[in-house]
Amino acid sequence: MMDIGIIIITHGQLAESLKQTLFSIVGKKEKVVSISVTTDFTLEKLAEEIEQEIKNLSSQYVVIFTDMLGGTPCNASLMVANKQQNVYIISGVNIYMLITAVNLRELNKDISINEYIEKIINEGKRCIENVKDLFKNKFFNK
Repeated sequence: MMDIGIIIITHGQLAESLKQTLFSIVGKKEKVVSISVTTDFTLEKLAEEIEQEIKNLSSQYVVIFTDMLGGTPCNASLMVANKQQNVYIISGVNIYMLITAVNLRELNKDISINEYIEKIINEGKRCIENVKDLFKNKFFNK
């Protein structure tokens, strides 16, 4: 197994909900944590909490998943990642990305961290579809 810690950081309770949904699909996994950002968080306070979670994970690499590019979770993560070479950030988290991250971490020992990140992003994008158009010829009348 690749030694990669996963931190999910979002506005509100979405991070915890994503983690629990992930666990309901793939089972409870180690080195997966969530941080729910409330209105009382400052960038500095959130950055400190992220740094603490990174220390607690004690992983070779840490991948942080945030809900939106440019939001507080992403910006605080960037403050931390700029000081730590082993920390990576992926914005626009969805459940499929998290499933892919856990599965790749457990199954692919021979890929680089950059390949790992790229595969997660590609799989996350791949599952975003206009579902009705995608299946209209199979399930819907024309």
